[in-house]
Amino acid sequence: MRRLVSSRRNVFQRLRPAAHRQNRLVASLNEVSATVSGARDPSEVPDIIVDAAKRFTGTEKVVLYLFEDIDGQPCNSDAEVFVRGARDEHVESWWHEWLPQVTDRVLSEGRPCVETDSGESAWVLAVPVRVKDRHLGVLCAINSVKHRLREEQTAFLSILGAFAASSLENARLAEDSRYSLLASERERIAREMHDGIAQSLFSISLGIEVCKKQVYRDPGSVAGRLDELQGLLEGSMGELRRYIYDLRPAKLQELGLAGAIDYWLKEITSKEKLSSAIETNGTVRPISAEAEACLYRVAREAVTNAVKHGSPTRISVRIDYAPEAVTLVVEDNGGGFDVRSAMAESETGVTVGLQSLHERVRGAGGGLAIDSTPGAGSRLCARIPC
Repeated sequence: MRRLVSSRRNVFQRLRPAAHRQNRLVASLNEVSATVSGARDPSEVPDIIVDAAKRFTGTEKVVLYLFEDIDGQPCNSDAEVFVRGARDEHVESWWHEWLPQVTDRVLSEGRPCVETDSGESAWVLAVPVRVKDRHLGVLCAINSVKHRLREEQTAFLSILGAFAASSLENARLAEDSRYSLLASERERIAREMHDGIAQSLFSISLGIEVCKKQVYRDPGSVAGRLDELQGLLEGSMGELRRYIYDLRPAKLQELGLAGAIDYWLKEITSKEKLSSAIETNGTVRPISAEAEACLYRVAREAVTNAVKHGSPTRISVRIDYAPEAVTLVVEDNGGGFDVRSAMAESETGVTVGLQSLHERVRGAGGGLAIDSTPGAGSRLCARIPC
């Protein structure tokens, strides 16, 4: 019995360090995942990867070698290199020439490889960074021959290489989404300016030409016409100020989300016969700049659309702060609309408003729901996870 107990104790003692190393591996990967998720700029991701590899493995030098993928083949002419480690240790002139060769080997074999350079008394472990069949680069650990990595450190680099690939691809897709959203936003503003300000200015220009011809024959009617033109011009200037405010929402930084939305409500309803209100529920807390800007712009566009197309007498905005998400609700008692037909028009390019709203919220990782019936008002709900 004593021998059995002693044997079990020895087994547990051998398993404990392995379990501890595995826990460290999982904790480190979770830390990298959280850091990458919090990155606001895709260009930050490669630095996060090499920092994590250097910190966890303690390797002397880490190199992340990224290149353009053209028809499944690496294009080394546009490669980017991210390095962590002492400048005078494993100097770049040695490993930089070697990188394209090891890259070809790693990507052709599809698995990590280790090479030793006796002249430099160093070895290199290289792991592939790729998404399915798309090659993005290699992640390398460079050490002197006397410095060996432990098994869990090698496993961490292999997993980190795969994680780096998915993170870089997601960052690229997110950047593409931002550019797409920016393009659709520019198109929306261009259309609205064409349908609004441009037409108004054209009418003003024609009116002035008529006034110039009639000023001597009928000065009384010209004076009345000039008053009308002045009103049109003031309206156009107000629209122009709104577009400028849309492009540079300085009030968002100055007043916060609720304050900026309230300011916009008062701005757009100042000359309208309707009441507006804003309500905040839950514990107000800071959220990411992207989420805040998204919710602000969605609220602003929803309110603008309601005023322009629904002719409501009441608009309300509610912001709900929950532990896992922030929800924005915009409701009005206007004329409403058919959501299905409006979305079909938006998707085919006839209008861009609803499609732009959906893309904006999806780009921030959230979801959007719109409920409306002709003659029964509208309700928009945008939810962005925190």
